[in-house]
Amino acid sequence: MTHCRYWIVPATATMTTAKARMTAAKAGIGLARTATAAPTTRPVATVDTSQRLRHVISFVDEQTPGSRAKPAGAMGCEIWVKVGPTPPVDASECRYLATDTATPYTAEYDGEDGGKIAHYMLRWTNTRGERGPWSQTVSATITG
Repeated sequence: MTHCRYWIVPATATMTTAKARMTAAKAGIGLARTATAAPTTRPVATVDTSQRLRHVISFVDEQTPGSRAKPAGAMGCEIWVKVGPTPPVDASECRYLATDTATPYTAEYDGEDGGKIAHYMLRWTNTRGERGPWSQTVSATITG
Protein backbone atom coordinates (compact mmCIF):
# COMPACT_ATOMS: atom_id res chain seq x y z
CA MET A 1 0.00 0.00 0.00
CA THR A 2 1.41 3.41 -0.98
CA HIS A 3 0.88 6.47 1.18
CA CYS A 4 0.94 9.99 -0.21
CA ARG A 5 1.02 13.17 1.79
CA TYR A 6 -0.50 16.35 0.35
CA TRP A 7 -0.30 19.74 1.97
CA ILE A 8 -3.03 22.20 1.22
CA VAL A 9 -2.46 25.73 2.40
CA PRO A 10 -5.76 27.59 2.47
CA ALA A 11 -5.60 31.27 1.66
CA THR A 12 -8.22 33.56 3.07
CA ALA A 13 -8.92 37.21 2.50
CA THR A 14 -7.80 37.98 6.04
CA MET A 15 -4.57 35.98 5.93
CA THR A 16 -1.53 38.24 5.92
CA THR A 17 1.46 37.58 3.71
CA ALA A 18 3.58 36.84 6.78
CA LYS A 19 1.04 34.32 8.07
CA ALA A 20 0.76 32.71 4.63
CA ARG A 21 4.56 32.34 4.49
CA MET A 22 4.64 30.79 7.99
CA THR A 23 1.86 28.36 7.10
CA ALA A 24 3.60 27.43 3.85
CA ALA A 25 6.94 27.01 5.62
CA LYS A 26 5.35 24.58 8.09
CA ALA A 27 3.99 22.63 5.15
CA GLY A 28 7.38 22.59 3.45
CA ILE A 29 6.32 24.85 0.61
CA GLY A 30 8.67 27.71 -0.29
CA LEU A 31 7.09 31.07 -1.10
CA ALA A 32 10.26 33.14 -1.13
CA ARG A 33 10.26 35.88 -3.75
CA THR A 34 13.45 36.70 -5.55
CA ALA A 35 14.07 40.20 -6.78
CA THR A 36 14.73 40.67 -10.46
CA ALA A 37 17.90 42.46 -11.39
CA ALA A 38 17.98 45.71 -13.33
CA PRO A 39 18.07 45.08 -17.09
CA THR A 40 21.60 44.94 -18.52
CA THR A 41 20.89 44.70 -22.25
CA ARG A 42 19.68 47.31 -24.73
CA PRO A 43 16.64 47.34 -26.98
CA VAL A 44 17.24 47.48 -30.72
CA ALA A 45 14.60 49.59 -32.48
CA THR A 46 13.33 49.88 -36.04
CA VAL A 47 10.81 52.45 -37.27
CA ASP A 48 8.21 51.86 -39.98
CA THR A 49 7.38 55.19 -41.67
CA SER A 50 4.99 53.83 -44.32
CA GLN A 51 1.90 55.56 -42.87
CA ARG A 52 1.28 59.30 -42.92
CA LEU A 53 2.06 61.08 -39.61
CA ARG A 54 2.61 57.74 -37.87
CA HIS A 55 5.67 55.80 -36.76
CA VAL A 56 5.41 52.15 -35.82
CA ILE A 57 8.37 51.46 -33.51
CA SER A 58 9.36 47.80 -33.16
CA PHE A 59 11.90 46.71 -30.59
CA VAL A 60 13.79 43.53 -29.70
CA ASP A 61 16.53 42.68 -27.24
CA GLU A 62 20.11 43.01 -28.49
CA GLN A 63 20.96 39.48 -27.28
CA THR A 64 17.95 37.83 -28.95
CA PRO A 65 17.28 39.84 -32.14
CA GLY A 66 15.29 37.01 -33.70
CA SER A 67 12.76 36.97 -30.85
CA ARG A 68 10.11 39.48 -29.80
CA ALA A 69 10.52 38.44 -26.16
CA LYS A 70 11.71 40.96 -23.58
CA PRO A 71 14.84 40.10 -21.62
CA ALA A 72 14.37 38.20 -18.35
CA GLY A 73 13.03 40.48 -15.61
CA ALA A 74 12.01 43.32 -17.94
CA MET A 75 8.39 44.41 -17.75
CA GLY A 76 8.53 46.86 -20.64
CA CYS A 77 10.44 49.22 -22.85
CA GLU A 78 10.59 52.98 -22.22
CA ILE A 79 10.37 55.00 -25.43
CA TRP A 80 11.66 58.58 -25.55
CA VAL A 81 11.71 60.99 -28.52
CA LYS A 82 13.19 64.26 -29.70
CA VAL A 83 11.63 65.87 -32.77
CA GLY A 84 14.06 68.15 -34.55
CA PRO A 85 16.86 68.32 -37.09
CA THR A 86 19.67 66.96 -34.89
CA PRO A 87 19.81 63.79 -32.78
CA PRO A 88 19.88 64.22 -28.99
CA VAL A 89 23.27 64.42 -27.30
CA ASP A 90 21.75 62.61 -24.31
CA ALA A 91 18.34 61.61 -22.96
CA SER A 92 17.79 64.98 -21.23
CA GLU A 93 16.85 66.41 -24.65
CA CYS A 94 14.09 63.83 -25.17
CA ARG A 95 10.51 63.67 -23.96
CA TYR A 96 8.91 60.52 -22.61
CA LEU A 97 6.44 58.82 -24.96
CA ALA A 98 5.46 55.59 -23.21
CA THR A 99 6.46 52.38 -21.52
CA ASP A 100 5.30 49.64 -23.84
CA THR A 101 4.99 46.05 -22.66
CA ALA A 102 4.79 44.53 -26.15
CA THR A 103 6.29 45.49 -29.48
CA PRO A 104 5.37 47.43 -31.61
CA TYR A 105 4.46 50.89 -30.30
CA THR A 106 2.65 53.39 -32.54
CA ALA A 107 3.50 57.09 -32.27
CA GLU A 108 1.03 59.54 -33.83
CA TYR A 109 2.08 63.04 -34.95
CA ASP A 110 0.25 66.26 -35.86
CA GLY A 111 0.38 67.71 -39.36
CA GLU A 112 2.78 70.44 -38.21
CA ASP A 113 5.38 67.70 -37.55
CA GLY A 114 5.26 66.41 -41.14
CA GLY A 115 8.71 66.49 -42.72
CA LYS A 116 10.51 66.72 -39.36
CA ILE A 117 12.79 64.04 -37.98
CA ALA A 118 11.94 62.01 -34.86
CA HIS A 119 14.90 60.63 -32.91
CA TYR A 120 14.06 57.72 -30.58
CA MET A 121 15.94 56.37 -27.56
CA LEU A 122 14.72 53.26 -25.75
CA ARG A 123 15.62 51.30 -22.61
CA TRP A 124 14.25 48.31 -20.73
CA THR A 125 12.67 48.73 -17.30
CA ASN A 126 11.66 46.20 -14.64
CA THR A 127 8.70 46.18 -12.25
CA ARG A 128 10.67 48.08 -9.59
CA GLY A 129 11.40 50.95 -11.98
CA GLU A 130 15.05 50.04 -12.44
CA ARG A 131 16.22 50.92 -15.92
CA GLY A 132 18.77 49.40 -18.24
CA PRO A 133 21.20 51.11 -20.62
CA TRP A 134 19.99 53.31 -23.48
CA SER A 135 19.65 51.96 -27.00
CA GLN A 136 21.36 53.50 -29.98
CA THR A 137 19.41 56.50 -31.26
CA VAL A 138 17.12 55.60 -34.16
CA SER A 139 15.94 58.44 -36.42
CA ALA A 140 13.09 58.57 -38.95
CA THR A 141 11.34 61.28 -40.95
CA ILE A 142 7.71 61.95 -40.07
CA THR A 143 6.00 61.58 -43.43
CA GLY A 144 3.40 64.27 -44.07
